[in-house]
Amino acid sequence: MKPLALILALFSSALAERTVTFAWDATPDADSYTLYVNGAALASTSDTQITVQIPDARTAVNVTASNIAGESEPSATLVVPPAPTIPKGFRISKIVRTTTATPK
Repeated sequence: MKPLALILALFSSALAERTVTFAWDATPDADSYTLYVNGAALASTSDTQITVQIPDARTAVNVTASNIAGESEPSATLVVPPAPTIPKGFRISKIVRTTTATPK
C-alpha cells in the first residue's frame, strides 16, 4: 500500500478543544486506517476521515492503511501547529484550514 495524503480541517468553537477532522484519499484494498499522533496510535476507522482531539501543541500526525496482509508504511507527516492565541475581546466562531501533505 502506498502512503496516504492527509487533508486537515480544523473546526472549533473554542480553540482550547483542538477538535480536528483528518481526511485522506482511499487506498485500494484497505479495510481500515489508523491515525497516529506523535508516533502513538490514537484511533482507527474504516472511513477515510476521522474527528479526534489532539494536544494544543505542535503535533505530528500520520495515517496508515491496513488489510489482511498487514499495515502500510505511514503517510507523510503532517505537522499541526499550536492553536493561535486569541486576543482579549475577540471571539472566533469557526476556523477552516486545509493542508495537503504529499510523500517525498
